[in-house]
Order: sequence, then structure tokens, then C-alpha cells
Amino acid sequence: MNILVVGLGLIGGSILKGLKNSGHHLYGLDLNDETLETCLTESLIVSKHAELNQMDIVFVCLYPDDAVDFIMDNQMSFKSGSIITDVVGLKVAMMDRLTITRSDINFIGGHPMAGREGRGFGVSTAEIFINANYLLVVENVEDKFVQILKEIVYTLGCKHIEVLDAKSHDDIIAYTSHMPHILSTTYMSCDRFDETRHCVAGSFRDITRVSDINADLWSELILENKDPVLHEIKVFKKALEALEAHIINDDNQAVIEFLNDARQKKLLL
Repeated sequence: MNILVVGLGLIGGSILKGLKNSGHHLYGLDLNDETLETCLTESLIVSKHAELNQMDIVFVCLYPDDAVDFIMDNQMSFKSGSIITDVVGLKVAMMDRLTITRSDINFIGGHPMAGREGRGFGVSTAEIFINANYLLVVENVEDKFVQILKEIVYTLGCKHIEVLDAKSHDDIIAYTSHMPHILSTTYMSCDRFDETRHCVAGSFRDITRVSDINADLWSELILENKDPVLHEIKVFKKALEALEAHIINDDNQAVIEFLNDARQKKLLL
């Protein structure tokens, strides 16, 4: 199959690298010609030029608004029977704006639950998909096309694919993706940095790892998913206040139960 990756940043570059030895013909599209040259030199793509009407699968790895614009602007150029997918971290707002008039192309929302600190092609790596989860949002698409995309996702090394509707996706992502980034950056924003920067160890680095964040992208994701995010912030505050009350009351058993409950849930991941 001919597979095109549009936008060769962290995720797009990692998809190319993950599919390098898959046997498919890979193409890339990016505003940075130097990135395309690097991909060609490293045999990640077969050519710097890709015709949309020849592509069987198109991964659109752009910011939410840019992803919608690209699909809308180019929908008449996609190959009949092709699969168009994205990697945007929210779906309701995006799919509300996405109006595809062609019935012979197949849009399947995608969201790889994978990443690392930093941004851009230079930090991309195939390893981020190994044993990762991958979410698909499917609406009015024949199962055979979903199965084709699933096979590509498994080829990347992902271990589990979850199929959701758009609202369920955004509600869940507010908790599993948006909140960790909010908590990490909020923790780093506490006014303790200068006096503590040389007094940190592994646990501090672990919880603040994703503070090395693409602020432009994450601001868009959080604000577009405003209501589910605000709900999760309220839930977190309630849990934190419960632990605070146990500490104020010197309730050792309650603290132990709180911590053990969290540990048992963590072991199930």
C-alpha cells in the first residue's frame, strides 16, 4: 500500500520510522524541506513528492485546526476507497467541523496514546509505539476499512486498540491525557523551582516529565475540550481534599487505604 504521513513532527515522524520496514511504500509531506530530505536520506520515504490520488492511507499529523483544514481542502483529491485518519488528541470539536461530502473515502479518527517530551521530527522515534494503546473513533465506516487501519496500527507495535465514539473519547482523554499534562505543568508552576531544582530525584522527574510540553498544541487541546477537562479538575480537587483531610486528622489508616487503593489500580495498567 501507499501510505502518506502529513506533518512530520514527533508523531508523524515516529509513524514513518515505525513503518519503515513494513513493506509499504511510504511518503511524507511537510513544510520543512530539510525534514523531507532527511527522511529520503534515511530511506523513510520513497519520494519527496506524493500524489494524494495515489495514496491508500493518509495519516494527517497536524494540529487540530490544521488537520481539519487539510482534509477539507483536499478531500476531492483523495483516492477513491482510501482511508484518511488523524492523530488529534480530541474528537468532538474536530469532527463537528469536519464535513466530508464524498462517500467513497473513509475517515477514521485516530489517537495514538504515545509520545515523549520535546517536539519536532528530531525527537521522533519508532519506540514510542511499542506496547502503546491506540484509540480509533469510527462513525459510518465499513468494518473492512477499520480492520485495514488496525493492521497498520499493530504493525507500529501498539498492543491494544480501543474503538470509541467521539464524545466518549473526549471524556476519557480529559482524564487519561489532558489531566496528567495539567497536573505536571501546574506542579512545575508552584513557586518552589529556584530553591529546589538541585534537590530532586526520580519521582520528581517522573511526575514533571511531560512539562516539557508543546504549549501551542496543548493549549488548543485543553481549551477545545473545556467541559470534560473542568469536570476532571473538580474530581481531582475532591480526591486531593479527601487526602488532605486524612492528613489533617492524623488518620494513619485512612492514608494507608488511600495510598493502597491507588497502588492496586496502578498495578492493573
